[in-house]
Amino acid sequence: MQSDVTEKQLSRQELQDLRNKRSGLAIFQFSWILVFVCLVIVNWQLRFGQRTWPPPGVEAPSSVLPTLATVGLLVSVWLVRRALRYIKADEQAAFLSNWRVALVLGGVFVVSMAVEWVSIPYSGIYSDVFRLMTGFHGIHALAIGVFMGMIYRGARAGSYGPANFWPVEGAAGLWYFVVVAWILFYAVLYLI
Repeated sequence: MQSDVTEKQLSRQELQDLRNKRSGLAIFQFSWILVFVCLVIVNWQLRFGQRTWPPPGVEAPSSVLPTLATVGLLVSVWLVRRALRYIKADEQAAFLSNWRVALVLGGVFVVSMAVEWVSIPYSGIYSDVFRLMTGFHGIHALAIGVFMGMIYRGARAGSYGPANFWPVEGAAGLWYFVVVAWILFYAVLYLI
């Protein structure tokens, strides 16, 4: 793979525009992660208001499917990161193959979480907070996955490369957000 020299080739104005876009994405991600943190706090408030969690008579869901889905999600992040380096190096075929597999893994993750969401039996507050957290995250993962699909379609048409990589970088940043938010939820819902 070629070295990434694209940022060094940008004009001063283009570099400032890129910095502004990255700052805007960072502010967006920070504000949205606070929403996810608030959901964790709600979970803990409800959890610590109970004598046992899950409540008596409620079986905690198995962690096998979510663990496999989480591993797939982590692999997808690695592939997205590689794809971003490839698009900056103008290696379209490598970008497309990495991005495509990341999309498939993201789709598997969304389907896995939908199965979790549907399969948990109604148990009052436990199932409600579980569904709220997994559903909220699933909607975000699905929406960002659709955006990544649009990026893939544009990349197949040749829309992105070393001179125009921001849409790919922005989509990658949003996917990183999905993973960070899920790791937070995974720990709260299945480990703690």
